[in-house]
Amino acid sequence: MDLTKSYRPARGFSFRRESFGGILYHYEGLRPDPRIYFVETPFLVALLEVLLEHPETTLGDLFSAVREQFSLSARQAGEVEQFFATLTRRGALVAQ
Repeated sequence: MDLTKSYRPARGFSFRRESFGGILYHYEGLRPDPRIYFVETPFLVALLEVLLEHPETTLGDLFSAVREQFSLSARQAGEVEQFFATLTRRGALVAQ
């Protein structure tokens, strides 16, 4: 995960808000489908939506703004970064 780059959903991925949070999913009938990632907290849903609505935003800028605006502890900031790192490592988000 490169914090100096902006990210978008990989080809075939879509995001949908749900009552419990959200789902980032892939289904196009090719290699292992469906791939589903549950976004279980409203906070992470909101961050993912910011990233999707503002494609020019880099992950580094997003993380800095979130830490500052919400006064996240180091543990909380690490959890946010881990969430996005997992999505990039699993191929759900790709650098632009």
